[in-house]
Amino acid sequence: MKKVVIENTDVQVSRIAFGTASLHHLFGKRQRQRLLETAASVGITHFDTAPYYGFGLAENDLGDFLHGRRAAFTITTKVGLYPPRGASRNRCAVWSRKALGKFYPGMVKPRIDWSVHWAATSLNASLRRLKTDYVDFLLLHEPDIGRVNSDEFLSWLEREKRHGKIRCWGLAGLPELLERWLAVNHPLTQVLQTRDSLDRHEADFILRHGRQLQLTYGYLSSRRGAVQTGSANTLIRQALIRNPQGSILLATRWPERLNPLAELAE
Repeated sequence: MKKVVIENTDVQVSRIAFGTASLHHLFGKRQRQRLLETAASVGITHFDTAPYYGFGLAENDLGDFLHGRRAAFTITTKVGLYPPRGASRNRCAVWSRKALGKFYPGMVKPRIDWSVHWAATSLNASLRRLKTDYVDFLLLHEPDIGRVNSDEFLSWLEREKRHGKIRCWGLAGLPELLERWLAVNHPLTQVLQTRDSLDRHEADFILRHGRQLQLTYGYLSSRRGAVQTGSANTLIRQALIRNPQGSILLATRWPERLNPLAELAE
């Protein structure tokens, strides 16, 4: 698979990245590891995760997969959104809570904390779960510019970079959140990960500011019938054209769907 160096960084990533937000939906550890192995076998070398995904289980599984071969892959994780208070990382407890959350949304609503103290604590916990001493991208997760002490965060991120815990920083969130940061050319916008689609072009705000698209997602989820109708390949081919210098995030629970999509990025 082709690779690109993300704008404003020296980090090289695969043109298609694998998102782990739904990884915990697979029941068995062997299934989850097989899915990650399949992603790697088709050339995907960039993985996106967060402490909120599976309430930490996604990072655990990704860490098990990366153990002993970390240098061959790149990782994004995040700070700012965390598992709900009292949420267990026991897999059965997570599934039960997620199921109940369909009826009681407060049970799965993320805990939001924009203190640097908690971000530092979370980063260290993520590194332990990922079984690594650094991440390539550390992104603020759905950051509200009015609630984040951006100067304090920037100072902390610079320290963590000097200490070797992160290579680059940035923001991950919906376009309406990130556009406010980019409008003031904030230094936290080094890397931007945002939703985009082929019909609405939500990420155009980045292009309007003279920037390249970096990490984008949403091309299949915006058209739920894509995989069933066989048009997924067409959508991803168009998405790669839409984002020619960045990486497209995909997520699936079906290993057999990865190879046809990965071939589009060769």
